[in-house]
Amino acid sequence: MRPLSSPRRVLCLVATFTVIQLLLIPLLGFTPYPDCNGYIALAQQSTDAGGPYPVASQMSQLAFLWNIGAVNMTQLSLWIFGSVTPLLILYALMKGATAWMFYQVTNSLAGAKIAFVALVIYLLYPANYGESTSLLSELPFMFFSIAALYAAMRHHPLMAGVLLAAANWFRPMALVFVVVLIAFYIVRQERRWRRIATLMVGYVLMICVIGGANYWRTGRFFYQAATGWMALMQYSWDHDSDTAPDRALFVDGDPNVIPADRQYDVLQKDSVWRSHFFTWLGQNTGEYLSQMPEKLARTYVSDNTAICAFLPEKNEKMYQHLSMETLWNAFPRLSAVQWLTVVNLLFYYLLLIGAVIGLFRCVKSRHFDVAVLCAGVILVGTAVLLFFGHGESRFHIPFMPFFILLSAWALSKPRTT
Repeated sequence: MRPLSSPRRVLCLVATFTVIQLLLIPLLGFTPYPDCNGYIALAQQSTDAGGPYPVASQMSQLAFLWNIGAVNMTQLSLWIFGSVTPLLILYALMKGATAWMFYQVTNSLAGAKIAFVALVIYLLYPANYGESTSLLSELPFMFFSIAALYAAMRHHPLMAGVLLAAANWFRPMALVFVVVLIAFYIVRQERRWRRIATLMVGYVLMICVIGGANYWRTGRFFYQAATGWMALMQYSWDHDSDTAPDRALFVDGDPNVIPADRQYDVLQKDSVWRSHFFTWLGQNTGEYLSQMPEKLARTYVSDNTAICAFLPEKNEKMYQHLSMETLWNAFPRLSAVQWLTVVNLLFYYLLLIGAVIGLFRCVKSRHFDVAVLCAGVILVGTAVLLFFGHGESRFHIPFMPFFILLSAWALSKPRTT
């Protein structure tokens, strides 16, 4: 009798998952999240200006650099096909490939039994469906990040570094994985310094390729989005407090205003916002720290973003229909999609609980490498979001495979080291 975790069964499950992802594109249609609409607008502007995003002429026009890879991929799809549908198909295939690589990574870390349980959880989790109907950057970021871990498990640290830099092109969070992967190598103690050095060579080389291409086109070296300081300043500042004593520190009383901003390019604007933030922080350290609990709650309160794809009417108020407040006020008279959201929430909370149990079992069984990898991505990634983000539930999506892996560990007995 073929074991449950046989390669053929795993491939059949992943293939079925991928087919469903592809079918959801025509069945559900495009999901126009605000970021997606922004990517499309920037892609069309760049095409009209005669080059990939951002072209040289946009450098002084843009308020910030958005996720460069996401915009460029959108632009390429529109330029070749006149539609984003081919890109959605590519993202659906990436989602399926991510599931397969996730199984392989887990298999390398914990054995076939836990890997199969983790794969089944991954395939059953409702939030893993509907992502490929949008252009959000989390899906390609996860594809390249998990691909990097797969390369690392196959003892190809150079490729792992290259893939993490590619992930960073879509979303500037890959440094979290670089740091955690270095810690993973140190704990494993297998040719650790050589592998760490090779990983960093791959990462830096790919950054140089991306940054060099941008420098050749625009005269400025950059390799990732530059939205953090502006967003952090924007969400940290109390816009309703007209009498705040620190208003006098800034032009027009608002740290989000840059005087004569057309004299600066987009990277210089980012530097100004960084300066504004630290000026504000010096006067409001207590307020900044007091925002952390709310940011944490907003980041992990739900995992419902992808469920918006199932709404019959998709518009700028999509999130509102599935928000925690709306679900609470409407319960138990919920629509079918809202019930799906509730099921997903229960599943999500069980994953959080399971991850805590799994981490405890992981440490108890002395699988420190797995604990460092999973807990490291979650904790370091969360810390980055708290200190440099503003708290949004979809920001934790790249960490979900690691919650799932730990939950699978809680449900299964790992192989002995």
